[in-house]
Amino acid sequence: MGKRFLHSIVQPNTDLVASASITPFDLPVNPLSVLLLRLQLTSVDPAAIATYSAIDDAITQITGVRVLHKGEQIISGSLRDLMVLNAVYQRAFPGWSHITDLNDGVRSLVFPLCLGKRMYDPDSCFPATSRGNLRFEMDAGADGAAYDDINFSLEAVELIDSTPTEYLKYVRQARVSVAGQFDAPLPIGNPLLGILLFDTGLAASSDEVLSWGTVKLLKDNVEQYYPLSDFETLAGMLLNQMGNAFALHAGHTHLASEGAGAELASDDVVQPLSTGSRGYAYLDFDPLRDGSYEMETAGAADLKIRGQGDEATDVRYYPLERVTARG
Repeated sequence: MGKRFLHSIVQPNTDLVASASITPFDLPVNPLSVLLLRLQLTSVDPAAIATYSAIDDAITQITGVRVLHKGEQIISGSLRDLMVLNAVYQRAFPGWSHITDLNDGVRSLVFPLCLGKRMYDPDSCFPATSRGNLRFEMDAGADGAAYDDINFSLEAVELIDSTPTEYLKYVRQARVSVAGQFDAPLPIGNPLLGILLFDTGLAASSDEVLSWGTVKLLKDNVEQYYPLSDFETLAGMLLNQMGNAFALHAGHTHLASEGAGAELASDDVVQPLSTGSRGYAYLDFDPLRDGSYEMETAGAADLKIRGQGDEATDVRYYPLERVTARG
């Protein structure tokens, strides 16, 4: 008999309270490949042309998503950051089943959160555990202006016949950059497959004032992989790394017309992720997705990204760690 999987509901469709955290709940005990977080929005009437961004607002509203094993964070970050990282490395893109700008219309969006190198990979997923050890937590900010109700649900894909050898860990790291040189420390021990970076300056403005500026990677003070790279060049390569040039295109807008020059007031009917991946870049240590270039960190005394910023702003980054599954 071939391998089997279980795709089932973990948390049924539930009201999401604004500016609050959900009650944490247990995740399945079988080897776990991917979680599917669904957001359901009830729209309100568009207020103005090109400002109706219900979907973008909903992504922003989810300020924290965490998967914890015995209290240790395995996945942790804002929904937007996790959405981009899953699109870049696993090429697991968000999807939707309802998109509408009608008053009281329902929008439904799904965001995959992978625990292995790819969905359904029996060798790369979170190993079996005991009930209560693996937990899901989520924090929400204020509701967006373009919807008056938001619900969430969670489904899981379990690989019940698998004995994985590894899983992935990606947890938010943050610091404040400076107008000049600064260092961002990286975890040591597990091999790194890549690092997602976010630049506040690039995301929020149209000038050349950046938070990271240029970046280099240093292992025990020796340059590795990226001896010196311009953040804007790295950001420009992001969609190529995703393998889908339009999946999370930044700032892409379509305005539909009712005729006689009257545009419908929606910037996300056709392109639902209106700010998408703007401000992100990715340091890729696994471009072939076969582990041949992964960066070993075991035995290192010091590992860091060195930025040369133009301003003092918050920056964040997500090391993508490959963790060996213990028997």
